[in-house]
Amino acid sequence: MTDLLGGLLHIAYAERPEVVTVATGFTPDSARDRAELRASALASLRALTVPVPEKEPAGSYPANAAASSQLPIRVLGLADFMPDPPDDGPERVSGIGVLTGERYLVPAEVVWTDEAGARVEPTLVGLVADRREGVSGAIADLLAHDVVTRWWADPRTPLHNMSRRVPGMLPSGVADALTMMRLRVSAFVLPASDFPIAVVGVSGDGTTIAAAASRSVTAAVREAFLRAMAARAQPWDTLPTADSLRRLTVWHRETDYLTHLERWATASVPPPSEPSDPLGWADIACRRFGHEPILIGRTPATAAKVICPGAACHHRAPAGTPLPCPVP
Repeated sequence: MTDLLGGLLHIAYAERPEVVTVATGFTPDSARDRAELRASALASLRALTVPVPEKEPAGSYPANAAASSQLPIRVLGLADFMPDPPDDGPERVSGIGVLTGERYLVPAEVVWTDEAGARVEPTLVGLVADRREGVSGAIADLLAHDVVTRWWADPRTPLHNMSRRVPGMLPSGVADALTMMRLRVSAFVLPASDFPIAVVGVSGDGTTIAAAASRSVTAAVREAFLRAMAARAQPWDTLPTADSLRRLTVWHRETDYLTHLERWATASVPPPSEPSDPLGWADIACRRFGHEPILIGRTPATAAKVICPGAACHHRAPAGTPLPCPVP
């Protein structure tokens, strides 16, 4: 555990075999909880892969004798998760539909991989790594990254520049402490149809950028800020190669990234932070992607990650763009 900003921000580290995670929080307990949950989630994902017969097509089939009395398992392929996919590999990971309880087998590449020569760029989006938010928070993470990824590829919707309002959105004293450390926080809000999404950059001797969705602008900015600060403390050699290269690009090209965001930003204030739509995060995701989110794990109670066909979170590796989207 490390304290920053005069004890106003806390950074926690957690380790499992082949896994090192970093999380930040405004209290020591929240930072420690997040780091431990992330580490446990990543460790459990590695134990979930199962083989599928080489020529088994996507669709439904009874996976084994134990499943014979249950509904068939739906087998999804890489084509369900990304455009122009490589051929499906033999490894699948088990999952459960958030809304229907339907059972799935999905490609291991869309869950977690950091192996050399991986064909799909690995992503940690959708980890169930916050005890308070749980699965809902993981789905919100998925939605935020989908919206930001699509916006970065085709930035037509103007952002709301909230940088001047950051001091009032962070806990008391944090903004002053950041200034003392010569760190600058840039915050932008991209409103989706049902919720605001914050894109926050923390710059000063390099930049890290993170995104988060929440039910309020303030909550989204706070969460994105915590993620950007955690990214500054994460040892790059513990990340998948594609992610470390992305962070290296953002770190060294901070002017390009911040200028790009500011170019598309207006000084207007976002609409009211509490959306009128009463739908939950899973319903919003299903409506947006045309498919229910899928919990990765053998039971809902032990889910480690959420994925969803149709979300723009998966790409061939490497992405190969000159100014890659700063969030995976």
